[in-house]
Amino acid sequence: MTTTDQRPLSTMTDPGEFAPEDPRIVERMIVPLARRAVEIVRDMRPENSLARLVTPEISKDLARRAALTRRLRSTTGHAPTRQLEVTGVRTCVVNPRTVEASCVLREPDRARFLAMRWELRHSGWRVTVLEIG
Repeated sequence: MTTTDQRPLSTMTDPGEFAPEDPRIVERMIVPLARRAVEIVRDMRPENSLARLVTPEISKDLARRAALTRRLRSTTGHAPTRQLEVTGVRTCVVNPRTVEASCVLREPDRARFLAMRWELRHSGWRVTVLEIG
């Protein structure tokens, strides 16, 4: 597969069991990771809850955003709602060791777009880029 052969994961053959290095395994991890990342940003979940799936830089960024949320909440007193719905999940295999994914996370008062890049490292699949809009 070349970098120009960017097919959605769902069109790949053999939907059975996946080997740990199979890029299709990422498809199962997108929704839980997106939900947890936004819950961290909203200070609803501990900052280290994604430490095994993301790079240290992403963990630091999520922790920084959670701290900003805590600071804002202390001045407004506004408590977050727990209604989060992940929709519009899209995946693209860039090469056998890289997958790019995006999704929309809907909350009662707003919608967020998440884009992520998964790379196969020696310890498994890790998110190396995470953008939350």
